[in-house]
Amino acid sequence: MIDTGVRGMSICILIVDDDRLVVEKLVKGIHWEEIGIGSILTANNVRQAMKILKEAPVDILLSDIEMPQGSGLELLEWVRGRKMPVECVFLSSYAYFAYAQKALHLQSSSYLLKPVSNSEMEEVLSQLAKKVSAGKGGQEQENRKERQHLFWKSFLRQETWNAAWLDRARQEGIYEPDRMVCLYLLRIFPDVDQKTRDAALINFIVRNVTGDFFDRDETCGRLLAMVRRCDCEWFLVLAAEEREDLASAYQECMEKTLSMKTCIYIGRDCPEKELDERRRHLEWMEQEAVPGDDGLVRECEWEKKEEEALTAPWKDWEQEMMDADTIRETETKVLAFIRGLWEDHQVTVYVLECFRKEMMQMIYRYFDRQHLLIARVFDGKEFDSYYEKSVTTLSDMEAFIRYIWGKAAGLCREDNRQENVVERMKRHIENNLKEDLSRKTLAGMVFLSEDYVSKLFMSSTGMSIPGYVASCRMKKAQEYLRHSGLTVSRIAMEVGYSNFSYFSKTFRDYTGCTPGEYRSRVQKSGGEN
Repeated sequence: MIDTGVRGMSICILIVDDDRLVVEKLVKGIHWEEIGIGSILTANNVRQAMKILKEAPVDILLSDIEMPQGSGLELLEWVRGRKMPVECVFLSSYAYFAYAQKALHLQSSSYLLKPVSNSEMEEVLSQLAKKVSAGKGGQEQENRKERQHLFWKSFLRQETWNAAWLDRARQEGIYEPDRMVCLYLLRIFPDVDQKTRDAALINFIVRNVTGDFFDRDETCGRLLAMVRRCDCEWFLVLAAEEREDLASAYQECMEKTLSMKTCIYIGRDCPEKELDERRRHLEWMEQEAVPGDDGLVRECEWEKKEEEALTAPWKDWEQEMMDADTIRETETKVLAFIRGLWEDHQVTVYVLECFRKEMMQMIYRYFDRQHLLIARVFDGKEFDSYYEKSVTTLSDMEAFIRYIWGKAAGLCREDNRQENVVERMKRHIENNLKEDLSRKTLAGMVFLSEDYVSKLFMSSTGMSIPGYVASCRMKKAQEYLRHSGLTVSRIAMEVGYSNFSYFSKTFRDYTGCTPGEYRSRVQKSGGEN
């Protein structure tokens, strides 16, 4: 074995040839350092080569094929079987096609015929050295990214860490105590079922969108780390940035991609050694601060406030609501009140929770005085969605207020006796067969809950809403078939069916024949059927 002793470079080559003169010529004749190879090991047979490969980090194998104690092809097959990341160049005195074919099968980089000039050998090995170096650099970069991610994951999640651990990270350049950074806490608001079903997919999308956004150009800042806090929250560590619109642009990009509401809590610029304090403050903000219209909450603009009792004029508003002419004016006053609290920096999650509780108590009293049950007005799932979101952001609370007052205002305008509700629904169905006639749409038209109007309709007509709608559509289709020259597909559209096959099946189930057969029978009988 020969070793040049050159250790400054990380690339190592192993030369295997039973001809010692060939080995010596290669070791002395090649400008190893110039082509990027720092360590040269040698062996004179396959057994020696295997021993070296087990012990040394060989990057390139330069081997003869024909040797007395085993071929170079057998050696490479052994290497590949152990999944060693070794590039290989074969030398041979014979131009046998079978050798070359076998070498290619074993993923040999080159196949050279002896004698080979030093310049030709240097050109081949130089290219391989560059390839190996690039691979090592990429692997090292990936390893560094992984170490960096694990460090920030432990740091931001408050996992066990101490001064020695921080010092090691500092020595690796992962942690720089005095480097100025900015901490974001990104929060998204998926629907409840989507949150449970798609957590892994959402995490994948958020990470990729974030990486693309901050890597696309230098103006978007440098993302040092991204750590998942929980299913819908992530910490981002960014190099301190002067751009005022960075968080806004990032949030807009995220909302556009996810089609979900997002919020970003933004910490003050600080040295990395103070990030733990910033993290604790952002976590408190996430529990207490309520995002405004822009979805951004900046630490520098948010201070912990003393909770104050609300002084909303609930009794005055309740009395105003009893007058059908002023109920929308009351809604305007309620919205202005909560917006005023926000502008005075008095809104916290606790304040919104108290506001929601007292508002709903007023609404319950109002409906009780109107002799209406809440269950008749609000659909459980829809109401729960508005209710739960209402303390998340200012806009969510405003949406909840509009939802409540929209129902109340609609009821004030309507005669909600059971028979009148059903008659209005029937009349609407018969006059709007081309439109959406789902339970949700019809319930919204009379400002009552889906479950309630469904039971009411069934009790009054003996038919379900979908059954009554289908019946009206089929009767209208029969009328068209008897008295018009419209095509069957056009008739399907006129009575609210965009799917022709489904229309034909429904018509056959209703009449016992297809639309075409029905028209033929009518024509034969003189238009009566």
